Amino acid sequence: MRKAPKYLLVGRNQLNLLRHAFLFYSRIPMGKVDYSDENLIKAFRYFPLVGIVVGGISALVYVLSDLVLPQYVSILFGIIAGVVMTGALHEDGLSDFFDAFGGAHDKEKALEIMKDSHIGAYGVLSLIMIFLTKYSLLLSIPSTYIPWIFIASGASARLMSIITSRLSTYARNENQRSKSLHLLIGIDNVTTAIATLFAIAPLALLPWQVSAVAVPIYTIILFVMKWYTERRIGGYTGDTLGALEQFCEVAFYLSASVTLGIFP
Repeated sequence: MRKAPKYLLVGRNQLNLLRHAFLFYSRIPMGKVDYSDENLIKAFRYFPLVGIVVGGISALVYVLSDLVLPQYVSILFGIIAGVVMTGALHEDGLSDFFDAFGGAHDKEKALEIMKDSHIGAYGVLSLIMIFLTKYSLLLSIPSTYIPWIFIASGASARLMSIITSRLSTYARNENQRSKSLHLLIGIDNVTTAIATLFAIAPLALLPWQVSAVAVPIYTIILFVMKWYTERRIGGYTGDTLGALEQFCEVAFYLSASVTLGIFP
């Protein structure tokens, strides 16, 4: 039996990885995949691409809503669309992060809280604050830029999770490993490089000043989070990476609000 051409096999493999990425990092249906831990690790290269697609859906919802509704309603629908498309994956991490670090004084208790499916007062307040901050910042940005900001922020903020997993260590021990561990350990240079390309490309949709402000802020947030999580629990978890992604999205909105106000 004749073997399939090498390029066809490579294409099928990458398509399988792409489907892994959308299946595990979004609620976009992808059907069955050829699952393996190795594939799930490699699929992280498409994490920013998932951000592009999710951001694109938010942008589309915003644009269509803006045709018939006031801008303040359209922005709300755009934000909601992004949450729905990810199943509130990152928001869940944010709330768990605040519940754990706000309500625990030692590592084991913090890790236990992050595994708990219930949400506490710190988590609720964090979601309210992050939502109001995003909404307020987007309202301050010229409407023509908002679709591109949904896309660029979704891609670039997700890259910070990959970089953190390369620079820091996983906080849980062998007996506490969750399914998210496979997403976070063993990311190679090829995966990082591909993810970086997907994260950087959408930045070209906006004036360069936005990136010039956002990237340094991203860097500060990343290293502050790395320092804080390592000091408190010895490293990162899936929840702390979700919180990091949300912080970076807000940082991007803030950068856009400031720079586009000065350089419209």
